[in-house]
Amino acid sequence: MPCVSTGAVPVHVNFTPPLDPQTEEYVSEQWRKGGNIVSGMQTPQSTIEPSLQKLKQELTSLGKDEVRDELKKEISKALLAGGISEKLIDKMVLVFVNLMMDGIVLVHAETGSSIILYLKCGSVEILLNLREMILSGFLLQLLSGVIKVFNRSQVQLVMNEEDYNLSLFYLNTVAGRPNSSAGLKLRD
Repeated sequence: MPCVSTGAVPVHVNFTPPLDPQTEEYVSEQWRKGGNIVSGMQTPQSTIEPSLQKLKQELTSLGKDEVRDELKKEISKALLAGGISEKLIDKMVLVFVNLMMDGIVLVHAETGSSIILYLKCGSVEILLNLREMILSGFLLQLLSGVIKVFNRSQVQLVMNEEDYNLSLFYLNTVAGRPNSSAGLKLRD
């Protein structure tokens, strides 16, 4: 799995009942395009760089809200200019901004028996943030907003234990740390 070896972990977005194949492919393509647009914005000369620099500072809740609003505005404009469906932009922006504020980048999306989002985490701490976003239901809530634009399906997020633990091992190895006990155990 090439994405796992670079710190990206696949997160499966499952639907009950399943989306029809055309809708699933369309939604996946919109995530791919959006991910490319947003990751391309994370450069030193981009319009969001000042906001990203603010995130590195100690911010109050109000300060974080201001940065979130700045990011939402700039990402919305970029997604619209990049051809993302207008009916998806508001919902997708919420996902991208919250991922970005936690240091997580959507690097790829594809279809399988679900939509698979590859989320890159540059450190163990960021991977733990992703795990918390999934376990708390926050990421599911954000992604459900996008899916419900097309379908009233129930949405479930699945992060494979092996994929998570491989990413954790990789990030610990790159950081020069011994293997951590923060692995994901899904079942006893």
